[in-house]
Amino acid sequence: MPSIFLSHTSIDKPFVEKLARDLKRIGVNVWFDKWEIKIGDSITWKIEEGIRENEFLGIVLSPEALNSEWVKSELGAAWVKQMQTKKVFVLPIFYRECQIPYFLSDRRFADFRSDYESGFSELATIFGIEETEAITQDNWRKFVKNKKVNWKKYKIKEFEQLVTTLVDRAYDYKWSAWVGGTANEYSITFYCSIKQENAYLSKSISIKLVGESNAYMVSFKNESNPNNIKVSDFDTYIGNSVDVCDEYVWRFIDDFNSENGTPTGKPYYHTERFSRGNEIHEAAKEIINKFNWYKGDKL
Repeated sequence: MPSIFLSHTSIDKPFVEKLARDLKRIGVNVWFDKWEIKIGDSITWKIEEGIRENEFLGIVLSPEALNSEWVKSELGAAWVKQMQTKKVFVLPIFYRECQIPYFLSDRRFADFRSDYESGFSELATIFGIEETEAITQDNWRKFVKNKKVNWKKYKIKEFEQLVTTLVDRAYDYKWSAWVGGTANEYSITFYCSIKQENAYLSKSISIKLVGESNAYMVSFKNESNPNNIKVSDFDTYIGNSVDVCDEYVWRFIDDFNSENGTPTGKPYYHTERFSRGNEIHEAAKEIINKFNWYKGDKL
């Protein structure tokens, strides 16, 4: 399993922490100072130990990093190790535009300047990790045109997370929820109805993970069943994450409840989904296998 010491300056720490987490997800052991150095530890000793014990040193290149005495010291120690072992040890990670040091200019580097996912794929390749291993729950959209990668399972997982998060939110506010079926896949509608004098006031908001862009779009068509909403009705862009959808829906239903009161009727939740392909058959096989002593693959 590859391992890397991430050398960086403090101003770049948010980027480095994200990179460290993503590398851990694909099986790389990461030395990141925030995780490794505890209160009371000798900083110098811990850094020396980290450089000595890791397979690579990744230097996160930025103008501030190249002016940092700590980074210069770490890079110097790494260069000595590379000369002694006669193996490539220093990996340039080009984060922000800067003048690359001459002794690194001929090295293969991962370029994060314009696109994080492209840089991450390059870095994964340097570790010998294929694209199929580099995909994560956070970056699956980057792989939607790659036929070698099963990105759809990450899409399904994300939508499951979206439904769970937003239905929990709707439940707290006494709103109903209905997940779209085969007529409108990857969509969900939240709706409520409040009696006001002799009439009912109804309101709804629908979210859909749309088409090739795989972006979340919203429709305000006053419809409780998402299967009756056209794709063209989803005309407002929200974003590409569960968190941004959660905040959007929360603000919408909270504003409505604050202005009109909490719905008093019984809410309903239609969250089942139809199977795709042979999913039911595969699920049945898993259940049958669970109650079978034989776990081989010959029968």
